[in-house]
Amino acid sequence: MTVSGETPYGDVLAAAPPVLAEAAIRHIHELLSNEADPDEVHQIAETAVALLNMHQRNRPGRKRTWLAKVASFAFPRTFATAWGDTGEQYVCFTASITKGGKQAVGREIELQLSVEEAERLGQQMLRMVEFQRRQTTQASLAAQAQGQTLPSEGDQVT
Repeated sequence: MTVSGETPYGDVLAAAPPVLAEAAIRHIHELLSNEADPDEVHQIAETAVALLNMHQRNRPGRKRTWLAKVASFAFPRTFATAWGDTGEQYVCFTASITKGGKQAVGREIELQLSVEEAERLGQQMLRMVEFQRRQTTQASLAAQAQGQTLPSEGDQVT
């Protein structure tokens, strides 16, 4: 947590792509001047780099070759390199290819992440979910302040 009591990622996650690097640098500078934990500073930098990569990949006009959706829950798997070896631990899940070439559509693939990569991905996903929830809460509070209500389930939105 930061000195102000907010999550350390707030201003970095809320930054628009053109000012994302600036927001991350300013936040890291603030943390360093407050003598924050080096791990916290590292996580901010890592999150900012991941967001920059995501925004760069999501530029308009880039054609995607195929898309997939998750088809299973995560499950553990161990791969040994030699007989009697304890092996390396992985977190796996399957995905079903939904768009792409005729040979690819409908196929299921297994994605394998090392435990460290899976933990890092899980933390990043959790931060994104928390950010999205805060954005939804802020939008609903703004709508209530204007006397409007958000559509509820079953309402027809046109």
